[in-house]
Amino acid sequence: MREIPIQYQIACVILTALFIWSFSIAREPRGWRRLFQSMFSKSEKFSVNKNKVIDEALKKYGIVIAMIILVADVSCFVMGVTHPFRERAKTLSKQERDSMSEINKIQGNNPEAARRSALP
Repeated sequence: MREIPIQYQIACVILTALFIWSFSIAREPRGWRRLFQSMFSKSEKFSVNKNKVIDEALKKYGIVIAMIILVADVSCFVMGVTHPFRERAKTLSKQERDSMSEINKIQGNNPEAARRSALP
């Protein structure tokens, strides 16, 4: 069996790192907000209510963004795993594709026969 192509491997690593980072922000927004404010914010008047609103927004949108990244990560992984099969399907001749579609139709219409033929 062929390996997963390097493009899919790199994308999976990057998406996994982004998922972990965004999920950690969504899980504990206070620490990340304080870090951001200490680095980029001017020393403004301290407002507890404003900080609570920011924390709630980070939690709300952070988990949504994390789940979107997770779906993209899993999709990329599945695309990488199925890549060799899709490439092989591209090289089939018309006759081979027609015979495979006939086999799939027969197995789809009679699942019991398909199971019996798979068993030894």
